[in-house]
Amino acid sequence: MPPDGKREINWQFSSCPLESDPSRFGPFRDIVELWAARRPEDGGLPSRRGIDFYDLKGWHGRIAIAKIERAPFDVRFVLWGTTLTAWWGADYTNELLGANALYPDLWKKTEYPYFARMCRTPFIGVVGGYLDQHNKPHNKVIGLDLPMGDGRQVTHVLMPHVKVDLDQDIADVLPDCPPRTMFD
Repeated sequence: MPPDGKREINWQFSSCPLESDPSRFGPFRDIVELWAARRPEDGGLPSRRGIDFYDLKGWHGRIAIAKIERAPFDVRFVLWGTTLTAWWGADYTNELLGANALYPDLWKKTEYPYFARMCRTPFIGVVGGYLDQHNKPHNKVIGLDLPMGDGRQVTHVLMPHVKVDLDQDIADVLPDCPPRTMFD
């Protein structure tokens, strides 16, 4: 059990429409502008190849890219930034979601349904919480999940992150994207 005796994931989840104005995303504005600019005219998703490593200047260490695997459904990180490795205390490159957590099964109950929903009906995801499942309860982050794909099918997710103060929540950093229940 974690030191505080809790066996849960202390995260909040929210979603915003794909067409959301990048100015709604505060510290993520520049990366949302880049992502939005790479969307095809038909309203589909930007392709993974459409966003180059050099386009992510200033975000390199704080970026993850996940590949959506199908049959069976899974989420595998193909890139995990060095700053994220320091914050989490684990390198998730080529690892499945939650693989390095204290209780990997808990991620299947929370983030897997979240990503499955994103794959059914794409949205810009907003996530945030404590890293206590990685023995880092003194670290708290907020991240965006920007779907990328082939047309409208999600194949990858671009995930920039920022570290926040322990008393800050999504509503404090991104007041235009308040957290709500994602699993109804």
